[in-house]
Amino acid sequence: MGWTDFDWVSGAEPSPDGTSVAYVSDAPGRPQPFVMPLDGTARHVEVAGAVRRCAWRPDGTRLLVLTDLDGREEHRLAEVDPDTGEVWWLVAEEGVRCEVGPPHGSTGRPYSPDATMLAYASNARDPEVFDVLVRDLRTGAERIVLHGDDRYLPMGFSPDSRLLLVLRLHQQTEQDLFACDLATGVTRPLTAATAPEKNHFVAWLPDSSGVYLCTTRGRDFLGLASLSLDGELTWIDTPESDVEGAALSPDGTRLAWGVNVGGCTTLRWAEVGGVAREVTALPRGVAVTEFGFDGHALRFTASGELLVQLGRPDAATDLFLVDLPADRARRLTDCGARLPGPVVPPTVVHATSADGETVPCLLYRPPSASEDHPVPVVVTVHGGPEAQSLPVFFPTVQALLDRGIGVLAPNIRGSSGYGMRYQRLIYRDWGGGDLADLEASVRLLDDVPWADTTRLGVHGASYGGFAALACLTRLPHLWRAGVSECGPSDLLSDIRGFPPTWRKRAVDWIGDPDDPADVAVLTERSPLGNAHRLTAPVLLMHGENDANVDPAESERMYRRLRELGKPARLVLHPGVGHGIDRAGLAETVDLIVSWFAEHLSPGS
Repeated sequence: MGWTDFDWVSGAEPSPDGTSVAYVSDAPGRPQPFVMPLDGTARHVEVAGAVRRCAWRPDGTRLLVLTDLDGREEHRLAEVDPDTGEVWWLVAEEGVRCEVGPPHGSTGRPYSPDATMLAYASNARDPEVFDVLVRDLRTGAERIVLHGDDRYLPMGFSPDSRLLLVLRLHQQTEQDLFACDLATGVTRPLTAATAPEKNHFVAWLPDSSGVYLCTTRGRDFLGLASLSLDGELTWIDTPESDVEGAALSPDGTRLAWGVNVGGCTTLRWAEVGGVAREVTALPRGVAVTEFGFDGHALRFTASGELLVQLGRPDAATDLFLVDLPADRARRLTDCGARLPGPVVPPTVVHATSADGETVPCLLYRPPSASEDHPVPVVVTVHGGPEAQSLPVFFPTVQALLDRGIGVLAPNIRGSSGYGMRYQRLIYRDWGGGDLADLEASVRLLDDVPWADTTRLGVHGASYGGFAALACLTRLPHLWRAGVSECGPSDLLSDIRGFPPTWRKRAVDWIGDPDDPADVAVLTERSPLGNAHRLTAPVLLMHGENDANVDPAESERMYRRLRELGKPARLVLHPGVGHGIDRAGLAETVDLIVSWFAEHLSPGS
């Protein structure tokens, strides 16, 4: 039994009749759909590949699954009978990527209310964009209803099935909403921002006259509002924190939404047009994330209860059902029953960066640490970079703590959850202010009595892997060891190797590989060009099928370090994409923890 011995759940959706819940779990060794009766035991519905999303047909007869066969994120679409396991493939083209909502999210309703139509996005026509298609489930006929010039994603049919709401996702801070008239073929914008703006669809108004959405219209933070088809915006909740997601009850009479306050969710609800009330029945944790990333999206059951996927600072993520009027919750799962001990929660601390920006951080203290017994600390950097280190269970963090190693998880500039201004500070400044934030976060540890700042490690995956390598090569005096998982080592080659559907955002996001001025900055800040400065041993890990960051990024860095006589190890994961599958999770966690335990020991 170890810290990887838990049940992972994601993207739970109640069945249309309210008797069961479908969700994704990687208990079989790869993400797969499960159906759990509310009064019974969950059963596995087997589908080929790693399932990224599942959604019920409105008549409850089938589940739609979005699945990745080999980790390359060439998502295919299928329907499956949840009772018999029979599978019908809808879209299964080699080299084509499908989506049924925002990538890696769990929001959006792909089916029409009468279960006759299915909307999805595909880059089959042009690899660099997503078109939006509608498939007639009775005949199999399909048509493109929006020819994309960017990433366009279907979000939901209107209650009268006349309109399809579509999201244009240019950046994580730049989105617009469109309404496609399926009868006339006319598409018109519902939002037309002249400056970067977030617009996250929640639900259609019951009479199809507009939508509920979370938007930053004229604000730094996401607020909850309704928007008519004529463009009239009516605010519902505008806190000085992000409203990251919401849900509307099936009868259209009740709204629930989540406000991100310091990383945890404050849940609110109201009868439509009524006074908002807070949910106090749930433990403190994370119930909502933007676009439902990692499955944290609110759903109402047919009877009006709220289904919540709750990540907690001191326990594994579980599913809960909430009776809102009674403010009463019951837990549906016990995903951490097999964990070897209590989960150590973090405390929130703040660093001040070189330019005065405040950097929120999660600090985890091992039970064995004290002023008389100071311990090493690993700084772990989240991916994205437009994501957030959240106070939820992570096996690697808990395994490090179990070995007597502290953890600091900073939310450096570029992190979501702190407003648009802070999030956009990372744009075209990778390896700039973010690196200064990381250095400031390390300096914060000087005032932590139980932290031994002579024994520091740095770790990250994806963007976090780049950040870890940037720390090791540009702030080499701070570190005794490092681990980079699927991290870019050369920003120029990383941009040129982007997945096709990312290419239109590259210039605004990171820089222009064809502009000499940008090339000079990107080269100066890339770990590969600074490899000669590295002094700490570094472990490089990468999935061989990674379609987001080319494995060559880690391979080139490893070769360069070995040429320079630097201490480095490279581990490639066959058949794995941009992440680690459950079958290899225990081995991966042990490898990372053992690496830091060895190189951060007192005598190393």
